[in-house]
Amino acid sequence: MKKLVGADEHLELLRSVEGELKQLGDDYSVPLVARQPEGFPRPVGTGWFFRCELEWFLVTAAHVVEEFFPVGDRKKTKPSDSMLLVPGVDAAMVPLGGKWSLSDDYDVAILRLESPSVVRDRWKPVTMADLAPDEPEDQYPWYHVTGWPTEYSKRVEGGLAGDKFRFNAQAEPVPAGDEFDRKMRIRFPLYRNDFGTIDGNEASHPQLRGISGAPVWRIFEDGNRYRPLLAGVQVSYWDRHTVWYIDAVRWGCVRMLIEHSVPGLFKSAEKLVLR
Repeated sequence: MKKLVGADEHLELLRSVEGELKQLGDDYSVPLVARQPEGFPRPVGTGWFFRCELEWFLVTAAHVVEEFFPVGDRKKTKPSDSMLLVPGVDAAMVPLGGKWSLSDDYDVAILRLESPSVVRDRWKPVTMADLAPDEPEDQYPWYHVTGWPTEYSKRVEGGLAGDKFRFNAQAEPVPAGDEFDRKMRIRFPLYRNDFGTIDGNEASHPQLRGISGAPVWRIFEDGNRYRPLLAGVQVSYWDRHTVWYIDAVRWGCVRMLIEHSVPGLFKSAEKLVLR
């Protein structure tokens, strides 16, 4: 994290909802595992579930999906050569099936689940009521990300073990030459040499491989506290030596993919949301 001028009050508010932010990762950020027939499981990324009326979708980065298909199958028309596994109840790994829809331009993918019942009792889905306004911000808000870095995973008897990486960061002006489309993307810094906890203690961070696809939550003021709302999908980062700029795509791309997968579904669900 990096404090900007006048950000002390923001830090106090972040501390006041630290438990809620931790719960976000526990409830929503899903580790994605690939396993070939007779092969060992391997971590490939992070995802999250989105429920639109009765339909469930897994959301992740499109480049993560490439791990499940033969090399060179850009359109994902051939059968998957790896099984997609996620933790279910009591951490038992369960396979997910369904139909993928991808956007190579924005590096976002969704899987329309064939059977949500295998994950419904373990994971909370993001719903329409959890979505942030899909528009550029006037100020420099705080963001929260929880992902599953490959560096934190290890093989154990019977499968894989891993841990989450959680961090909060405040958006700030990007350096000249690094401008981006704020209507479609979100960018905020992770300061590699100035990284610490909310309480001000120094901390180390892992390499970011494995957090692709993680949900990006924006912190909104709601009375005298901040409220997290889903803002986008983490897809990559820009390496600027001492700073990594986290790159996320706004959730509007997920809406586009859902409308392509199930025409009319998202628009119908929007009419039922009271903000």
